[in-house]
Amino acid sequence: MKIGMIWAQAAHRVIGNGQGMLWHVPADFKHFKATTIGNPIIMGRRSFEALGKRALPGRLNIVLTSRENYQASGAKIATSIPQALALSQATGAQNCWITGGARLYEEGMEIADELVVTYLDLDVGDDPSYAHAPTISPQLWAVDPDRSDSQFRPISGDCRWKVIYYQKTENTDS
Repeated sequence: MKIGMIWAQAAHRVIGNGQGMLWHVPADFKHFKATTIGNPIIMGRRSFEALGKRALPGRLNIVLTSRENYQASGAKIATSIPQALALSQATGAQNCWITGGARLYEEGMEIADELVVTYLDLDVGDDPSYAHAPTISPQLWAVDPDRSDSQFRPISGDCRWKVIYYQKTENTDS
């Protein structure tokens, strides 16, 4: 199974504040849905709660948490990344997507095959409490120029945006 990670980030690699979305970019929401629909998605508990504790329709939602007896309506619970991946694989899907948050993205960098990153032309500040995307090492990740945007797309909601696709390189010795 191919493991992808997908996120949107503003300036300073900001991806959220742990309470909800810091921006509104409808076209990117459509892109996220089109990319993940029909595939299992894995998210941390806080990301699930930031969605209003609602499972996203049209895909298996797997919530990763260490909390015993945690309830996530419409989603399955996993207590480890290997368990979440096993639940994903059991669906027979060819892809699964890690959809946040920051800690899960950091941990997922070693196992992911692909990154799909939306860069927002937006500065929401850089409060120390904000969650940040992982650093993408050019030694480990290569841009796929055939699928990536070469320039920003038109404004949708709050800002312009572009999507860059990264593939893991063979050089993983760094």
